[in-house]
Amino acid sequence: MRMSLVQTLFSNPYPLDMQMKTFKYPIKESLNAESVFVKDAYGDGRHVRIDVISSAFEGQSAVNRQRMVYKAIWEELQSTVHAVDQMTTRTPAEAETQK
Repeated sequence: MRMSLVQTLFSNPYPLDMQMKTFKYPIKESLNAESVFVKDAYGDGRHVRIDVISSAFEGQSAVNRQRMVYKAIWEELQSTVHAVDQMTTRTPAEAETQK
């Protein structure tokens, strides 16, 4: 059976911060995101906080934006990562106005 990206990451000896940085790849690729920030929420590697800036969110509701992110990381959520504790999704224009 093929290991998911997160199973591979958490089975190696690298620090959690490095593993979280690598976890963002499926989101960045799937949504062609300008920015993806993934942080281990509690230091346990099972709860994450995700912030995404992508033009793919233009015209999408908050719920649809979150669905898009979950779709990108669905496989990883089936294994090591237990929950996304916080998710922020913004378009580039929204991110600019919030600076």
